[in-house]
Amino acid sequence: MSTKFSENLTRLNLFRRAFGEYKSEIILLTFLSFLSGFLESVGISAIIPLFSFVSKDQAPSSDFISRAIEKFFFYAHLEYTLTSLLIFIILLFLVKAAALFLATYLATRTTVAFETKTRNELFSETLKADWPYLSEQKVGYLDQVLTNDIDQSSKLLTYISSSIIVLANLIAYGLLVVNISWVVALLTLILGGAVLLALKPLFNKNTEISEEKSRIYKELAHHANENVLGMKFVKSAFVEERVLEKSREYFEKIKKLNLRVSALRNATTVLIQPIGLIFVITIFAFFYKMTVFNFASFAVIVYAINKIFALIQQAQSNIHTINGQIPYLASVLKYKNEAKKHEERDLGTASFYFQNKLEFNNVIFFYKYREQNVLWDVTFSLTKGEMAGLIGPSGAGKTTVVDLILRLYSPRNGEILLDGKNITDVRMADWRKNIGYVSQDIFLLNDTIENNIKFYSDDVTKDNMAHAAKMANIYDFIESLPNKFDTVVGERGILLSGGQRQRIILARVLARHPQILVLDEATSALDDESEILIQKAIEGLRGKITVLAIAHRLSTVKASDKLIVLDEGKIIEEGSPEELLKNKDSYFFKVYNLRTT
Repeated sequence: MSTKFSENLTRLNLFRRAFGEYKSEIILLTFLSFLSGFLESVGISAIIPLFSFVSKDQAPSSDFISRAIEKFFFYAHLEYTLTSLLIFIILLFLVKAAALFLATYLATRTTVAFETKTRNELFSETLKADWPYLSEQKVGYLDQVLTNDIDQSSKLLTYISSSIIVLANLIAYGLLVVNISWVVALLTLILGGAVLLALKPLFNKNTEISEEKSRIYKELAHHANENVLGMKFVKSAFVEERVLEKSREYFEKIKKLNLRVSALRNATTVLIQPIGLIFVITIFAFFYKMTVFNFASFAVIVYAINKIFALIQQAQSNIHTINGQIPYLASVLKYKNEAKKHEERDLGTASFYFQNKLEFNNVIFFYKYREQNVLWDVTFSLTKGEMAGLIGPSGAGKTTVVDLILRLYSPRNGEILLDGKNITDVRMADWRKNIGYVSQDIFLLNDTIENNIKFYSDDVTKDNMAHAAKMANIYDFIESLPNKFDTVVGERGILLSGGQRQRIILARVLARHPQILVLDEATSALDDESEILIQKAIEGLRGKITVLAIAHRLSTVKASDKLIVLDEGKIIEEGSPEELLKNKDSYFFKVYNLRTT
């Protein structure tokens, strides 16, 4: 199988996968397009007998369509006059216009349906994908696929629809030329085919450039996302010029690629116009040398050839665009397929039931890109209503423990049990509704405080929201604001202090009434006053919610019922703060004394 044939087969398969469910719409579009083209060609051909009426030429019509029109009037028992012929032509073009309108409307409706459905599917697949897959994706890449790539893929369907209409018109006008002179039709077919064949290398080059553009746009989106999110650090490090310099490199690459695409498109346009003109002059000479020169036939055939070359020009423009959009469609389908392969598995059927304890039993975990274990034979338990602290040096595996509790990852070996039952037996939705999570990475919507606490949950009532805000020690602050709960917090909560943002996050979690609350370095970036307010809020939960607090700050965990010390993926100590402080060799004792002296 040749490489070109394989490429064409791949493209057809790509179109089938993307647009296969719109087969009925495409068939109807094709029918309407051919109907429109046929009616237009008949209407144009009717100019020949119309000219005979005007010129009072009584000679019988020589072309097939003109004779067919005369027979239509005869069998329909209609008087064949100049007026009736004019009415017939007008009706033809009105029906043709209606067919073309329906075709273009159908094409637009199909394109919009594809775009909407694809956006829904891709965003749905993204949200359903498992965390290991999502954590490996670049933010800019996802943005590009979900926005720009889908938009470009939709344009592809638009241009395919346009190409169907163009093809139908090409065939219709080709038949019109055949009707008058098969010799001219054959020459037109040969020349048109030769032109498209000669331009094929340019089409292929356009595809290569478009693939490069798609890649560069994704890199630029990732670069922009990274630096916009980290703008404070960019400015504080005074590296704006370096960031801009890197951005300019992308802008320059895109500019050059756009110029190359434009040059290829313009080259084909410039070539086709003079070729068409030369061919029309040649046809004029051919007709002029004929023994009987029929001006009406000549006018129709020149008009038809002019339309054919205009359609060829439009066809090559469509081919350029289609070749340019194919990489975007391939990107969309590739991402959709990959995300679907990594869909988060939920085999649980049981409801969340917690009366005794959550246990880690000999849990081993490692990431696929690391050879060594992150957690090694980890065993501990959290009793219902207990407040436990998880401490240890950076890289000890504390956040991995959190991710396992959240079921973002699964143990490679060992098991995590809830009241003796493996947590994978619990439905994912039930599990996550009952696990509250507050991290050091604050995620707030650019919306009101109310909507940030509700966070897409219609079950949270105003009373629940107020109660949660009080538990999080943020209610009085909210009530002091002019707009209270209707106050907009800004992008990522920028209009609030760090402590205020964190307490709103805590209120969001508490409004859902979780049975287990996980705090992952929730106070690490806060000032002392904010930490005290958070600490008071957490201590107020004692006995009501099971709390696991991960912290470097000892003040966050010193009031815990139990401390678990993790180092290099292993638990090295466990006990109450008082017990561990009695052991002068313990990690907690050493760190405590180091930070209090």
